[in-house]
Amino acid sequence: MKYLSLLVFLFIVLLSFSQNTHQPRLQNMPADGIVTGYVIDKQTNKPIEYANIVIYSKRDSSIVTGGITDKTGFFRIQEVRYGRFFVDVMFIGYGKNTIEDLIIKPDKKEIDLGKIYLSLNAEVLSEVVVSENVNNVEYKLDRKVVNVNQDILSAGATAVEVLENVPSVTVDIDGNVSLRGSENFLVLVDGRPYPIQGSEALQQIPANSIESIEIITNPSAKYDPDGVAGIINVVLKKERRKGYNGQVSANYGTFNSFGTDFIFNFRRDKFNFFVGGSYNNRIHRGEGQTLRRTYLSLDTTFYLNNYSDNNRIFKSGNFRIGFDYFFNQQNILTLTGRGGLSGHGMGSNARVGSFYKSSNDIWDEYFYKTENFNNSSSYYYSGELNYTKKFKKAEHELQIFSSFSSDSEDEEDYYNKIETNYMWNPSGDTSQYRTIEKGLGYNTTTKVDYVLPLFENGKLEAGYQLRYKYSDRDYRYQNYLINNWIDDNTKYNPYLFTMNIQSGYLLFSNYFKKLGYQFGLRTEYTDREFYQKETTQSWTYTKFDFFPSLHLSYKFLNDYQILASYSRRLNRPMEWFLDPFVEVIDPNNVRQGNPLLKPEYTNSFDLSFQKKFAKNFVSLEAYARQTNNKISWITKIYPEDQSIFLLTFDNIGSDISVGTELMGNLNITDWYNLNISGNTYYYEIISDTYNSGSTFTYNARLNNTFRIKKSGTSFQLGGFYSGPSITAQGRITANYVVNAGLRQDFLDRKLSLSVNVRNVFVTMKRESINETPLFYVFSTRGPKVPFVNVSITYKINDFKPRKDRNLDDNERMTDEGI
Repeated sequence: MKYLSLLVFLFIVLLSFSQNTHQPRLQNMPADGIVTGYVIDKQTNKPIEYANIVIYSKRDSSIVTGGITDKTGFFRIQEVRYGRFFVDVMFIGYGKNTIEDLIIKPDKKEIDLGKIYLSLNAEVLSEVVVSENVNNVEYKLDRKVVNVNQDILSAGATAVEVLENVPSVTVDIDGNVSLRGSENFLVLVDGRPYPIQGSEALQQIPANSIESIEIITNPSAKYDPDGVAGIINVVLKKERRKGYNGQVSANYGTFNSFGTDFIFNFRRDKFNFFVGGSYNNRIHRGEGQTLRRTYLSLDTTFYLNNYSDNNRIFKSGNFRIGFDYFFNQQNILTLTGRGGLSGHGMGSNARVGSFYKSSNDIWDEYFYKTENFNNSSSYYYSGELNYTKKFKKAEHELQIFSSFSSDSEDEEDYYNKIETNYMWNPSGDTSQYRTIEKGLGYNTTTKVDYVLPLFENGKLEAGYQLRYKYSDRDYRYQNYLINNWIDDNTKYNPYLFTMNIQSGYLLFSNYFKKLGYQFGLRTEYTDREFYQKETTQSWTYTKFDFFPSLHLSYKFLNDYQILASYSRRLNRPMEWFLDPFVEVIDPNNVRQGNPLLKPEYTNSFDLSFQKKFAKNFVSLEAYARQTNNKISWITKIYPEDQSIFLLTFDNIGSDISVGTELMGNLNITDWYNLNISGNTYYYEIISDTYNSGSTFTYNARLNNTFRIKKSGTSFQLGGFYSGPSITAQGRITANYVVNAGLRQDFLDRKLSLSVNVRNVFVTMKRESINETPLFYVFSTRGPKVPFVNVSITYKINDFKPRKDRNLDDNERMTDEGI
């Protein structure tokens, strides 16, 4: 839609040039007039981006000049000659608004038209079919926007699979998402905190329910500083047109994976009701091996080799319901409720062999098999209340938001160990044990945001927020003895975790000619406590922090633009990172947290150059990220048994990432779109205690989309390559993957059928090496076969979520400083 608007405007400008060549006398008139204003959707009172403003001569109706609105609905048309004019304001799907008389003269050369309202034109909407190709990835001023409807490869999948096709993002075989090499990022849904975080949150959101995903690598001080890599904001589908509409989807895939989701909306007068839900059951089968050497002395080494087959099951369901009530155009109340469940299951059969070896002897050969089953389930619910007050002046706004979420979690890890001979035939004792973890918790958030326009392009934003987290967990270890599960009381670990965060921010933004600037400061006070019930020990942490941000932009002629930004962010350690109790992971590994762990602090810099030409876009970005108190997994030899590894966490020192990213979105023809990106960066770990090292690494991504408009057929072929990288104790090898998808639309695009194949050549594996003077570990894991998925979607009453102009600012995250 927006590209069509730009083409309309380009046509108008070209036409005006051709007409003005026949008016030499008028062209000699002074041209220092300025016309400004805002274009607003009359029904929703929201700004309309990319609306066309055309100024005509009153004398002969010739086109004089024109402009296009930005994302706030604002337009500014400069160098308008003196004279008498009329103005047409238009946008596709809306009725035209004409301002009949506009006079510009020496003593009145700056004209503010104020708010110009457009109404949806039902007759136009019923006749116009928009067949424009919306790009899979769009590049906004401060973010990348992934248009999920255009991504065939993710049909029937989740937000994680969507992000596989996005620049700056990588996804491993377990569905763990990394943003520019870091798995620490903040997840928002409709611009608000989600009850769960990280990759787990993204794995629970079905792709069919998502309108778009926004990637923001350098958010302003307006937003929580959590997440050193930035913010991933998931914008869910939601309609605002009158009447009822909706969408229903279902999918089926390899290993009997299946899922379904739905969305319904009903709008009447001042009331808008929405409801949606989903359920997914996804199964993956894989295999792996681990080869371990522990150096006990100069002449003695302990070897342990593990070969496994595993099944992973991921179940998730969620439900959301809510309504918007429009008291009037200035007062809006939104109430939303969410509920959900998730379950992880993993079954694994492993063959393990171990022995001791010296220069001239091998002894204590020991072979056994393990049967492992892990089952975890969690439930959550949340409620959100948001009130928006819009004042008479454009962008003058007050928002009050409050939310409450609660969760419960149960996890059982069962192991059956069977002694065998070297042929893996049972030959000895059998032992069984299990670990049980249970937990309850809740989170509350209250915040107030205020926006005050100061002058023409300048505004001041301020806000206050209070967050509180409470978590009550316990861990039990049980042995199976005499047909009963018996608690081992020496391994009982109950604890409490609380965290209180108060924050406030100030943000100022303005334009000076072609220079846009925004600077902000956020301050936070954190008070956290980890309390172990059995030992009555307590570890507290309090800190007063400052988080500045700076954003600059400069627009050149010919659609060139340079953007620069800086922000300071942090990574708070998760509660189980702090738990000092030793917990059993499996027969060969135990885990222990570090209660003295400090947060990571990151200074992040971005510099980008953007160029638009016709329907194409190219962006070149340079970035640098420097992190102090770097948190990392650390492997050690367990003091009580040297054949067992102890996994823990530590602040290892600092790291530096400096890189460039080239992205291009090219509409080669009307039926072929190429989206390509490449990222290369230098990464260095600086540590006094662990391995220091550096490397150059790189990744590349390619997406080809082919569309046959007349038949409603689309085909997508994509892939990515992830280069090798280093860790605090080793390295990770490179890997690549190829995906393919086909979509066919029926019944005037109301019905869509998609088929996609992921990991076509079964190349997506994870190989890593951990190495210190005390041990060496090689590990590899990967799926056995490609994953095939079939998805079908039906739209009810022409369900077409409309971006930007119909989405309430309460549901979209906006960072309008520049």
